This record gives sequence, C-alpha cells and structure tokens, in this order.
Amino acid sequence: MMHTKENIKSVLFVCYLNSIRSPIAEGLVRKNYTNIDVKSCGIAAGDLDDLMVAIMREISIDMSCHKSKTLDELSHCQFDLIIAFTEPAYQAAKAVFNETAKLIEFWPLPDPTQGSLDVRAIMNNYRAIRDNISMRLKNNFI
Repeated sequence: MMHTKENIKSVLFVCYLNSIRSPIAEGLVRKNYTNIDVKSCGIAAGDLDDLMVAIMREISIDMSCHKSKTLDELSHCQFDLIIAFTEPAYQAAKAVFNETAKLIEFWPLPDPTQGSLDVRAIMNNYRAIRDNISMRLKNNFI
C-alpha cells in the first residue's frame, strides 16, 4: 500500500527480538524520513546485534546505541502505521494495537541469521534485508 509522508506521522516496526530487522527499518526511517516519528520493538527483547550495527554503519547510520524494546513497553503509544516483519510479530501487533493503529501491515522478511555459518554470507544476508527494507520504504512512502 502506498502512503504519503503527510498522512503517516508515526510508524512502529516489529520483529521477533528487536535486534536486526526492526532496528534496521527504524534507522532507515530516522535518516530518510525525518518528519516521521519512528520506533521499533520485538515480541521479546534481544541483545544488540553487532552485525546489524556494522551493516548500518556502511550507510552512515549509527545504531550502536540501540536498546531493544518489547511490544508491551510501547503498548501505551499510538501509531499511524505498524509494520511487522514476521508472522508472530504481525499477530502480536494486531492483538496489542488493533484498536488504536490506523493501519497494520505485514512485510515478511526472513531471519538473516539462518543458513550459512560463514560470517561473510551472513553479512550479505543482513545487507539484503537492509536493502529490501530500504526499497520497500522508498516504494511505499512517496
């Protein structure tokens, strides 16, 4: 669905641990859509992911101070748009925000840590996720 910057003032990104996908999205919006209030969270809180920090640093976004948050921590907030990256996150977001969010979307993205044990391959998975989210944001926020 296409959104204009004018009708979306606040966005929440949700994934499983708030350590890779949702913070990547938060960082991209924070840098490229400065008029949008953006937050991210997970079903549970994970640790800061060093590879996520590294691939965001490649595009001049500093995520080294990211602190993982949970849906429960943000349940009192209101958002114009909520985007979930996993099916469990989508279902949880609907359960928590169904009454208050204007729109809840599901943008399925794989877990970039799955598959190869080679760090270079995993880094490429992270970059692919980052670039996919960046493209979706550009295509969805005109």
